[in-house]
Amino acid sequence: MPLVLSEAKAAALLNLAPRTLQAKRLDGTGPAYVQLTKRRIGYAVEALRIWVAAQSCKSTAEASVKARGAA
Repeated sequence: MPLVLSEAKAAALLNLAPRTLQAKRLDGTGPAYVQLTKRRIGYAVEALRIWVAAQSCKSTAEASVKARGAA
């Protein structure tokens, strides 16, 4: 697997629409990204893994707290 994925490939790996990943980047709730060029964004595979781990919940109560932004 490459070190950095394109926005489209990162979205596909996360099972998100590219627009959803863009929106998360704009509001600061998405994974850390890499500014590859002035117009090209990428995502480090490790940053995607870290972000997914941070989104993981063990209960619906925990998910509700995260959804409200309290966690």
